Amino acid sequence: AYDGKLLDKTGRDSVTVEVGGGEAGLAFDPLGIRVDGGTEIVWEWTGKGGAHNIVAADESPTEFSSGDVRRSETYTFSQTLDTTGAHRYYCAPHQAVGMHGAIVVD
Repeated sequence: AYDGKLLDKTGRDSVTVEVGGGEAGLAFDPLGIRVDGGTEIVWEWTGKGGAHNIVAADESPTEFSSGDVRRSETYTFSQTLDTTGAHRYYCAPHQAVGMHGAIVVD
């Protein structure tokens, strides 16, 4: 579950988030990050925890989706976030078990 803590990743052109992090492979790592507008977020699949995807939550200021569910260890999806606010997202197959993340754009 998201506890509201954000890792400060401001000042970077690109930030990587693991898809399938944590012990069971059912987490995003890091879970919450703070970035500047225009930062490219790269989600990188670890191959753990089964098949995953990325879907922007309804309240996210930017719509994005990685599309089909993927298992591959080599798959990546990227999205540049320009709009300020809290961009919340989840893994559709694992949403019920709490696989959610958040990116706050300043």
